[in-house]
Amino acid sequence: ADNFLIRGTPYNRGSILKMLLASGVQEVGDPTQCHAVAIDARAPKFDGGIITRHDSVVFGIVVNNRALRFYDEGEDIWPKRYAIWGRLVAAQPDQIAYIIFDASSRNSFMPTLFPPIEAGSIGGLASKCDLDPNALEKTVADFNAAVRPGTFDANILDDCRTEGLTPPKTHWARRIETPPYYAYPVRPGITFTYLGTRVNKQARMVMKDGKPAANMFAAGEIMAGNVLGQGYAAGVGMTIGSVFGRIAGREAAQHARN
Repeated sequence: ADNFLIRGTPYNRGSILKMLLASGVQEVGDPTQCHAVAIDARAPKFDGGIITRHDSVVFGIVVNNRALRFYDEGEDIWPKRYAIWGRLVAAQPDQIAYIIFDASSRNSFMPTLFPPIEAGSIGGLASKCDLDPNALEKTVADFNAAVRPGTFDANILDDCRTEGLTPPKTHWARRIETPPYYAYPVRPGITFTYLGTRVNKQARMVMKDGKPAANMFAAGEIMAGNVLGQGYAAGVGMTIGSVFGRIAGREAAQHARN
């Protein structure tokens, strides 16, 4: 994880979670799963903010540093898929990838802090990204040849797709052929993992013996593994914090009064 970027503070190192688990609180969640997004590779190590997150994946293709595609960029609507791209990039060589698109998509998504790398040709773009020009030209040419006609609509699962290409792009596939060409270098940006403390319906922490803690409650990311298994949909983290925060606050106040 040397190339991971951390979306939050450098001071949140999981020490509270470690202490709770070591003190007998029951753990929950898959430690291999996490909320991780594609962050601009030029962003700072910590606290880059949402302005370093890239939402342009569905408008182009994503390649690794071998200039090869590795996942379906149009698998599902973006709010249901943006939080898997950090993990996907993390599995690539040197944990870096490049979002490639052309002038037709330049103004189709929320701009980020860093401008895209720009070139007048695919080969020129590859050189600026330290990619093999021949390899990227082939990847783009193969992709373009596989694109089938359709009616492009970024707001629905449209019928713009590839055929005979592995991996496919099942929606929003358009030929990359209008210069100038652009690239964003991205790395994994981790928000939180799904490992946390188990709680009951009253947001009270559950101990390893299965009994609820006498006076410990949890809400938010530290107990998100009670809800999240795999995948993520936009806003779920804030919903977990809001709902269980209200429950935990109410129950803690009632405990204090008693």
